[in-house]
Amino acid sequence: TYNTLLNAFASKNQWQKAEQVVESMSRANANADIVTYNTLMKAYRQSGEARRAHSLLLLMLGVESYTLSSLSSSSPSLARSLSMLLKHLQQNPVAPDVITFAEAIQACANGGEARLGLRIYDKNVAAKDSSIVIVGAALGCCAKVGDWAKALRIFHASSSAMLQQNAVTVASLVGACAKGSHWQIALEIVKRAPVINEVAFNNLLAYMGCENNMPSFMADKVMAIMRARGFTPDARTYRRLVAGFAREREWKRVSELEIKAKDLGLNLGQSAKRCYQLGKQLPTYNYSVH
Repeated sequence: TYNTLLNAFASKNQWQKAEQVVESMSRANANADIVTYNTLMKAYRQSGEARRAHSLLLLMLGVESYTLSSLSSSSPSLARSLSMLLKHLQQNPVAPDVITFAEAIQACANGGEARLGLRIYDKNVAAKDSSIVIVGAALGCCAKVGDWAKALRIFHASSSAMLQQNAVTVASLVGACAKGSHWQIALEIVKRAPVINEVAFNNLLAYMGCENNMPSFMADKVMAIMRARGFTPDARTYRRLVAGFAREREWKRVSELEIKAKDLGLNLGQSAKRCYQLGKQLPTYNYSVH
C-alpha cells in the first residue's frame, strides 16, 4: 500500500509528498524495501532532484562519513529528509540495485548535474557488471554535456561486454557526439546503427548551424537518411531544422519549412519567431574556411 501510494506521487513529480510517505512508514514501523527506495529515486529523477538522489544513494551504500553529523552543513530541508532516511536504513539496511543506480544517474542528468552522474557511474558501476539501463543513464549524462569521447568509451565497453544496445542508448550517443561538435561521427551512427529511432535524428539536427557543428547544407542528406530508415519527420524535427537554418540566416529555407509544416498539419508553435530573433543575434559562421 505504501509503495503504491509512493509511486503515485513519484509519477506526478511530487517528491515532497513521496518523502512524506516514507516518513509515515517510519512512524508506522513499516520497513522500507528496495522498491520503496527505487520509487523515491524515481520521484527525485523526474523532478531533477540530483542532490537528494545522490545523498540517498550514498546512504544506501553505507558511506561511513555520510552520517547525521555530516548533514549539518546541508539545507534544513535536505538534512531533515536525510535524517529520516538514515534512520530507516540503520534499522533495515537495503543495498542499491541496478534500478537504484540508473535512477540516481538520470536524476543527475535531469537536475543539471550530469558530471556528478558520470562520477557515480565511474565510481560504482563502470568496473563492475553493468546493465543496459545504467549504460543508457550514463550516456544520457554524456549527451547533456557533449562528452562524446566518454560516450563512445561507455558505448563500446558495454557492447564488448555483450550488452545489447537499444534505440535509447544509440540516440544518447548521437546526442553526445552532436553536442560535442563531432557531427560526422553522429551522422555515421544514424546511417549504420542496427537499432535507431527518430530521437537520434532529432538529436543530430539539434546542433545544426552551431559553430563548429553540422552545416545546414547537410540537412537534406540527414532527412533522406531518416526517411530511408523508415521514419517520418515530425514537429520536433521541423523545429530543429527551422532553428538550424535560422542560425545561418537562411530565411528562405525557414519560410519554406514553415509552409511545408503547415501543409502537413504540424504545429511549430512560436519556434519560428524565436528562431528569427536568435538568428539576428548570432554572428554569421563561414563554413568555407574549414
